[in-house]
Amino acid sequence: MRSRSRRRLLAVWAALPLASVFMSPDARAQAGARMLDVSVTDPLTNRDIGLRVRIPAGEGRAGLILYSPGIGCGLSAGQAWCEAWQEAGFFVVTLDHPVTGSSLWDTDGTTLHENLARALAVAQYGLRVADCSHVISLCLTTQEISGRVDAQRIGVAGHSFGALTAQSIAGQRLGGRDVSDSRVRAAIAFSPGALSAERAKSMASVHIPFFCVTGDHDSFVTIGSGKEAMVLGSALANRLAVFDNLPRGKRQLLVLSRADHMTFAGEPIDASRYSRDPAVNAAGDPAAWARINAITTPFWQHYLGQGGDPESGRRAMAERMEKAKLPEDRLVID
Repeated sequence: MRSRSRRRLLAVWAALPLASVFMSPDARAQAGARMLDVSVTDPLTNRDIGLRVRIPAGEGRAGLILYSPGIGCGLSAGQAWCEAWQEAGFFVVTLDHPVTGSSLWDTDGTTLHENLARALAVAQYGLRVADCSHVISLCLTTQEISGRVDAQRIGVAGHSFGALTAQSIAGQRLGGRDVSDSRVRAAIAFSPGALSAERAKSMASVHIPFFCVTGDHDSFVTIGSGKEAMVLGSALANRLAVFDNLPRGKRQLLVLSRADHMTFAGEPIDASRYSRDPAVNAAGDPAAWARINAITTPFWQHYLGQGGDPESGRRAMAERMEKAKLPEDRLVID
């Protein structure tokens, strides 16, 4: 592939000797986990996409997980679990989407309200999906890592706007269109969303393992401050309806106790930009993140694993999840 994206990706990788292909055989044998930030451009959409690539230790083949953050969030989003998934042996690639990502806060020559209006335009939903599919293609064809990425073990996760992205990639129709990516074998939606219970019914078209992760105070959030603020989000009942309408057999739900929408940002947040639910203490976030790590990692290891007996593997996954949750958390494996 001779696209501008691949040339730029190769150039950055060549400048930073982090990929095992650039190491001597002895160094490769002891290769540790690595991380690098790059920027790529999708020639079809002309969108510049920021990437944080977490490379697992070792040199064997590994599954790939894409992480799509919420609105206004960038490469540090989801750090808590992205690092845990990398440690578990997966490539983890976080996207900083144009328009809806960290650039939302760039108000040079514009206003936050104007940026939000552009970010929430209908076209951005499909463009985010296209970003993810383009990055999957890059990871499978870029020589530096393609030899290690297992094309049969690809997953997508996301928070809030990223959860909507994951829902569409997994098979939920977007405006009546099927924009799913058949290369994706499993998905996790942190704060899954639906504008209504009726809209949630379209999750019936998702036929891959799907894990909905939400909290007992996960509903709306105010973005911005003062006059430059907007309330976004979804009622908790609609988030739960996303799970309710998934086909039975490969659906999972975690409702974390004492968790609000920004608990699932997976990083410390700027309180001047995002509101928190009064009932949730941000000091409890690290403990919540630890539970999320311990519960989501077995999901990936089972559904993006390397085979084995499906039934015994599913039982082992369920046992590990159950052991990691608190009694007041709600976990459903259906």
